[in-house]
Amino acid sequence: MLKTIAILIALLAIGPACSEGPATPPRGLAIEGGDPARPYFFDFGTILDGSSPSHTYRFRNTESNPVTLNDILASCSCAVPTARVISKSGAIKQGKMRNDGAVCVIPPGDILEVEVQIDTSRIRSKNVDRLSTVRLRTSSSVTPFHTLEMHVKVQQLIQATPWEIELGEIPRNEVGRGETVVIVAVQDADVNLRTARSLSPQLEVATTEEERFGQRVWIVEAAVEPGLPIGPWAGALQLIVDAPAFDPPERKVEVPVRANIVPDIVLRPRRLFLMRDNERGAEFTAEALIPGARFIVNSAALKDCPDRLYTTEVAPVAPDGAGRAAKWKIRVKPTEVDHQGPVDARLVVTLDSGEVLESALLGR
Repeated sequence: MLKTIAILIALLAIGPACSEGPATPPRGLAIEGGDPARPYFFDFGTILDGSSPSHTYRFRNTESNPVTLNDILASCSCAVPTARVISKSGAIKQGKMRNDGAVCVIPPGDILEVEVQIDTSRIRSKNVDRLSTVRLRTSSSVTPFHTLEMHVKVQQLIQATPWEIELGEIPRNEVGRGETVVIVAVQDADVNLRTARSLSPQLEVATTEEERFGQRVWIVEAAVEPGLPIGPWAGALQLIVDAPAFDPPERKVEVPVRANIVPDIVLRPRRLFLMRDNERGAEFTAEALIPGARFIVNSAALKDCPDRLYTTEVAPVAPDGAGRAAKWKIRVKPTEVDHQGPVDARLVVTLDSGEVLESALLGR
């Protein structure tokens, strides 16, 4: 009898522990929907270049207090996020995406939607897998951070190598030339480069077709006309592609072209630092960048510099019978004169054409 009573008392003690109430709801800004195994991940799969697909992530504020979305940071410019708050009544309030305060505030029970749009024009590496992320920072002490992940592969029917044509330095009165090689990037696809055209008035474009290693390729040449102003120059050309088996059947791809327009004759380096205890001195070079051009250096002198502090020596490199050369060396050497304090001087080189070149010389 006593044994039976002991068993009943033990069962009564265990009973309350086994009859727990409903599970405590999640706290913080909780994500809803998506793959339960990876709710923060979305796979865009393979998308066509030029398209702009998007995906929306949903969060619910399960806290008893409002939660502030402080900021949204995308890992690249190709992922463009926007935010909005949907109240329990269905009202929608757009979040601020500028850097002038919090994005939005999510009251208790309301929904935060973060829509991420993929801008394929900002993805430089085509036909390869890419993982982009968007990070949310909130005021929640339970879920202060959320990281959204998106996989995408942008299908580009053609591959241009390079995608941007860098012409480098171009003498002002010389034609600058560069090229990109275009191939079909999707195997066995019925794709053809119809034409390549200039989008800039100073740029000429020509296309030739040939076969390399059993594959058809197009060589697109860009030529920048002479006479442009000194300084950086930027233009573009456009590739127009026929792809009848795809939607849309015509594609237009822009290829940037960049150059730096410089004088026909340059003095280098543009800036030089020279200690006066360096007896060998330092060397500047005046050089014609146009093939075949030759000139004479009439003088090379230091300006804004105390007298007799430095000496200059000028010598042509491989001059012709008239003393003209495509390159000249100008050596600057410290003298024995004792001088206190720094020097901020200019090396001024005068050419036989009357053109004047300048570089900075700093000393101490």
